[in-house]
Amino acid sequence: MEAEAERELAEWEAADSDPATTVVDRRKGGALRTTALLTGIVLVSLMLVGTGITFVRLAGRDFGDAERVGWATVGSCTEHGPITNQGFGYWDSCRVTIRWDDGTATRLINDGDFTATDVGRQVRVGYLGTEKYRVKLAREDTPARPWLTWIGVAVGIIGGLPLLIIGIMISLLLHRK
Repeated sequence: MEAEAERELAEWEAADSDPATTVVDRRKGGALRTTALLTGIVLVSLMLVGTGITFVRLAGRDFGDAERVGWATVGSCTEHGPITNQGFGYWDSCRVTIRWDDGTATRLINDGDFTATDVGRQVRVGYLGTEKYRVKLAREDTPARPWLTWIGVAVGIIGGLPLLIIGIMISLLLHRK
């Protein structure tokens, strides 16, 4: 019995000297590696969410859904970008006066529907309602691409899921007892 135990001990010691069977302690540098991995996941997720928002912004709106129509005259524009809450790329915020076909007029600042090339021109627009205190407009000369909206939503959800999971994990870790 004692001889068998000594033989097993000798085998284990021999195995420890063999680099192929050496046990590696992966805990060294683990916190740094984990932080780098989580940072990478967050950055990729944010890029996907931004790409989804960009697709939705570029999809356009259906002019046929307009409640009322009119002519918009663009006064001036300010360029924003390349990375904003509207996604990636450059877009303009423009001062617009709209003369509706019913004889009324509206002045507003519109984000993303007009560009600096529209300054001084009249553009046919349709009123689609308001969202978060902002007037939603559709341009007659811009086609609606609902498929681009669906792609943008799918990409945004795919990008947002890791952020949600990481947020829940951090919240649980910070609030555990």
